[in-house]
Amino acid sequence: MRTTAHGLSVDVPAGWEARIVRLPESAPYLHLASFALTADVGQFGAGATAAMGPDTAFAALVEYLVDRHARPGTGLFASRRWPPRLRVGEFGHDRLQVMRPGHLGAQRFFTVGRRPFCLYTVIAPVRRRPAQLIGELSAVLATVAFDG
Repeated sequence: MRTTAHGLSVDVPAGWEARIVRLPESAPYLHLASFALTADVGQFGAGATAAMGPDTAFAALVEYLVDRHARPGTGLFASRRWPPRLRVGEFGHDRLQVMRPGHLGAQRFFTVGRRPFCLYTVIAPVRRRPAQLIGELSAVLATVAFDG
């Protein structure tokens, strides 16, 4: 199933959920999870990651409004690499926005077109190797399209 809104779209495999939200006076963001998303999870998914079970994955793709701090193609947003090839070495406990036992996080900033983004990802490996979860998450993220 394809989820589309606000210039973003993603193919959502069976067992996964996606939500694209745009709040007043903000740019859109996409949440993608291999588990059921709760109603109010926050822009970077703090509520969603609190609900993660073992062997699950979560991603928040957050667009920034262009201003003097968030300029496409420069500084923090200089990278233009999409889709991401997430690597095990990028994930760590110290890269989480909210520290939770057993969780590993990674974060990247980049630009697509003239749109600056942050990709924040979290995995919760227990029985499955981190590389397996990262591979599945990367495959789903590879289906994200940016329109406009």
